[in-house]
Amino acid sequence: MRRYSGRHAAPRHRASRALLHGAIPVGSAAALLVSMSGSLGAATASATVASASATAATQFVTPASVVAVQAALAQRDGAHTASDGSLLDLGTAREQGAIRAQRATQEREAVAAREAKAKAAAKAKAAAKAKATAKAHRWVAPLKRPVLTSNFGYRWGRLHAGLDFGAAVGTPLRAMSSGTVIKAGWGGGYGQKIEIRYWDGTVSYFAHLSEIAVEVGQKVTPGMFVGRSGNTGNSTGPHLHMEIHPGGGNPVDPKLWLSKHGVKL
Repeated sequence: MRRYSGRHAAPRHRASRALLHGAIPVGSAAALLVSMSGSLGAATASATVASASATAATQFVTPASVVAVQAALAQRDGAHTASDGSLLDLGTAREQGAIRAQRATQEREAVAAREAKAKAAAKAKAAAKAKATAKAHRWVAPLKRPVLTSNFGYRWGRLHAGLDFGAAVGTPLRAMSSGTVIKAGWGGGYGQKIEIRYWDGTVSYFAHLSEIAVEVGQKVTPGMFVGRSGNTGNSTGPHLHMEIHPGGGNPVDPKLWLSKHGVKL
């Protein structure tokens, strides 16, 4: 390789070259290392010189001592050490910090999105359950287009404990809400009779039937077909006799009770 000399040739520091090639005695190397460490501070410079002296088994400084000084200078100037022991400049460290911050933000957003999705699903499930419950607990009239022929109250010295609806024999009858059949069969003066206990404890009587289409223990839903009207038992003509017993207790006026439960006659 052609070398240039003269006033245009680049200046060379013999001591630096000799230091890098391990050709300076300990005394001179120590002075050079102190000069290179400069503003690192007396304590750091002394430690570096001591390290160089300790490692110079052949009375010469090795390039490793120079690397140690360079690393100390880099740390002074704001560099950071990576996980593999290499040095990162301040810009790289900031870039990695920004990446970590972005990942943390993304993770928080992902967690928030999952929580929001779970809450929405729970809300939708609760709404669906409430809708299903409302549908199951709705109340309907025992037959379509009911024609009231006799009210609740005393007559001929005795309590008529329900309502009578004029209906031809065989008119379909419906469960008034969700519940369970607790009686289905002959009921003495009631003739063929069905008793249903609904979800709120209310018990209804359907009497004088010509047909029973359910059995004891069977579950029913609002509007479900349960039997047909008739003229059995102590009856003066084809009709449905219906009674309402809240909590299975004494009968109440079905007209007022139905009105409170949104059923129009």
